[in-house]
Amino acid sequence: MKPSPRLAAGLNIWPSYKARDFSEQVRNLFNDRAEAWGRNYKPQGKLTWRLHQFCSVLGEFASPPAEVLDFGCGTGHLAKHLGEHHYVLTACDLADQMIRTARRVFGETDIKWTTLPADWRQLPFVDRSFDAVVASSVLEYVGNLELVFSELARVLRDGGVLIFNVPNPKNGQRKREDWAKRMTRRAWIRRALCTIPRIQRYLTYLGLSNNRFPLGEWERGASRHGFQRMHAGHRPANRPLFLFAFQKNALTEHIGQRQAGSPV
Repeated sequence: MKPSPRLAAGLNIWPSYKARDFSEQVRNLFNDRAEAWGRNYKPQGKLTWRLHQFCSVLGEFASPPAEVLDFGCGTGHLAKHLGEHHYVLTACDLADQMIRTARRVFGETDIKWTTLPADWRQLPFVDRSFDAVVASSVLEYVGNLELVFSELARVLRDGGVLIFNVPNPKNGQRKREDWAKRMTRRAWIRRALCTIPRIQRYLTYLGLSNNRFPLGEWERGASRHGFQRMHAGHRPANRPLFLFAFQKNALTEHIGQRQAGSPV
């Protein structure tokens, strides 16, 4: 199967950034949110449901004490939640302030925290280190998906599971966001709206939420690196995020590895 042009093309965002600049912009976006991010995971927080969804789907494919990598862990709430269900956790992120907050809140005893450089090209883990990788609202923000899929395949053991969520293009909220991105490509509209700080922050988020693809393109992109789609249940089609679960095919080793050499 030939690479999907949209997935293989790398950066295609508004405004455009070089690869390293893009990663630094993403890091800055989430560093600015580090102190307040934990509020989203309080008992009635708007993101708390993600913890239960990831844990439930992970439990269908990997039993504790499986070794799990939380890729793009943020402030560590998903890693902590999975650790409380007796998984063995390693967590990494390029937003150093997010990692600092996670270490302060959850400590260093139960979770191995790792800060990635903005221009990383290889994850700091040996081949076949993990039974599972989870990535909650991460892959929409990476500049080089081919590199990320390749590295996640490398650090997963044969038969390991990759679980991630992405913006659901069928959801009404995502359709409105896509409309906003198209409208604000006009420089005069962008300049006018960016005088309002709240709107400026929102447009920065939209510009960096780069990877908005039809769901079939995500499946094809993962399959190029030896991942096979697993069909777990309870994924409502109308939610803003769509959850995928893939298994690393033991017969296919590093398909497409090093296909793209630019930083993430």
